[in-house]
Amino acid sequence: MKHLLIKERLIRKIFNKIETQHISLKAIVYNQTLSPSIRFEASLLLTKILKKKSRFSFKNRCFLTGRGRSYFRFFNLSRIQTRNLARNNDLPFVKKASW
Repeated sequence: MKHLLIKERLIRKIFNKIETQHISLKAIVYNQTLSPSIRFEASLLLTKILKKKSRFSFKNRCFLTGRGRSYFRFFNLSRIQTRNLARNNDLPFVKKASW
């Protein structure tokens, strides 16, 4: 699972480098006042840039284990790790609720 974390961080790092270019090309593509040929060229460049570096290919994973399912964004942990850490009072402001 750790290799998935490493791969995910690499993809995010690459996307951060090309994010400004991505935003500008997207603005050109959706600008209706420009000529269709310019917009088409921009869309071709956009598809070349985002082959496997798309923002939608990101998967949030647990910081400790790399688990991709049952992920809590607030803690960056899976539900299993959140439960274990809350049980041991390692998460601040979180208590086990029992009634």
